[in-house]
Amino acid sequence: MTPSNFAITKPNKMEKKKSLFRNVLDSEMFGGENQQYYFDIKKGKNEAVFLQITNRNLSVGDQYKRTHIILFEDDLAFFVEALTMLLGRHATGNLGASC
Repeated sequence: MTPSNFAITKPNKMEKKKSLFRNVLDSEMFGGENQQYYFDIKKGKNEAVFLQITNRNLSVGDQYKRTHIILFEDDLAFFVEALTMLLGRHATGNLGASC
């Protein structure tokens, strides 16, 4: 995959939907029929705000398998910075430059 076509490998659009869950403050979703990604900003019982990223894949027997990663509010700036740096290196063809 070259940097120029990285962003177009997933032609599916982002969707904005109203959440049915009261602890979800905001949500974005993208994906296709067999795989979806959800980005949810949630508030925990202790009032802590966190980002939950969920990947949902269709597996054998028409069952979905879900995988989650949770990033707490204090770590979001570091996550965004690391992701920005990684994608920037990818876009410029400098993968592995920081390793």
